[in-house]
Amino acid sequence: MFVFIRRGIASSLGAIVLAAAGGLSAPAVAQPAPPPVQWLCTPEMASDPCDLGSDTTDLGTGVVSAADQVDESDKPVDCFYVYPTVSDQLALNADLTPQPEVQSIASYQAARFSSQCRVFAPIYRQMTLTPGIEAALVGAPLAQTAYGDVLGAWNEYLAHENNGRGVILIGHSQGTMMLRKLIRDQIDPNPELRKKLVGAFLMGGNVTTARGSTVGGDFQNIPVCTEQGESGCVVAYSTAVADPTVSLFGNSSFDALSPVMGLPSGPGYQIACTDPAVLSGNTDPVGLTIPSSPFAFGIISVLLGYTSFPHGAPTSASSWTTIAERTVGGCTDTNGYRFYQFHLTDPTGQPVNELPLFNTHLVDVNLGYDRLISIAEQQTENWQASA
Repeated sequence: MFVFIRRGIASSLGAIVLAAAGGLSAPAVAQPAPPPVQWLCTPEMASDPCDLGSDTTDLGTGVVSAADQVDESDKPVDCFYVYPTVSDQLALNADLTPQPEVQSIASYQAARFSSQCRVFAPIYRQMTLTPGIEAALVGAPLAQTAYGDVLGAWNEYLAHENNGRGVILIGHSQGTMMLRKLIRDQIDPNPELRKKLVGAFLMGGNVTTARGSTVGGDFQNIPVCTEQGESGCVVAYSTAVADPTVSLFGNSSFDALSPVMGLPSGPGYQIACTDPAVLSGNTDPVGLTIPSSPFAFGIISVLLGYTSFPHGAPTSASSWTTIAERTVGGCTDTNGYRFYQFHLTDPTGQPVNELPLFNTHLVDVNLGYDRLISIAEQQTENWQASA
């Protein structure tokens, strides 16, 4: 029964994305002035979902690590995070309230980076999971509305908070789509802003390059990362277990997502896959690391329960918990799809299931999470040395 439900959800989401892509190709409509910027996370907030201690219990090794105590004033760079499609609101675009599921995903994906940077995360009127199908019928500018909020927040951050600091951009899924456009339009052509870019983690969102190149797709000047410690570059990949046959990710020739944002796609481009083991220098098997508090109930929590934690989400007395199972993997090019493919080192452990069209999209960030944190730390050190 649940298999039928999950396939229905995945198929519906794919149809929504395709429909939205068609609807958003309609002639541009004059947009009202955007509302004031609403922040989900800033360093000034007494408590926010991006503010979570880094103490962790590893269920595989039994090791309990203490939290890194770093004052906001001592963090050398900033992070600007844009969350993925997560809203459960029944609207074309979500509103600007910090819904529980939005707070949960920020903790899942951004809070662990807070050991390295001051985290800024705007609330934006993202395109919702449903009922986006109406976008195809009326040509509603859903993506423009969402991007307008992100751009407004970025400009406010630059004007009032940056003060010459380096910045790491972090996004996943729809958040990556927003940041691809932001970098393409605002940062890549601007030498002064490129100097501020410590790095970008653009996960699960079909970052493109010219075939055989590190640039030439989304960005002409900012490359995808290829070496350990390299700064000013992009880390990007989508995850999968099985060899992909049909997916929304990994193949620019069948990319229904990028046209929504007016971004490059088609057979002349390839989807970026940067191996986190190479970039971090850590080739050890890795697990999934998530906050120990449960994810707010909704569509994403249900899908996480099936795909990532069919035997139950791990938890502990620490702020974070790493599952007992370990995985190994690497970037592959199979059937025209480029993915970071992984498998369990112990096939009898808790499985990681896949969703049709989406593969293991929900664990793109949390699989080997600390390798991403290590990459950010090394990028920061390199950026500081060259600034």
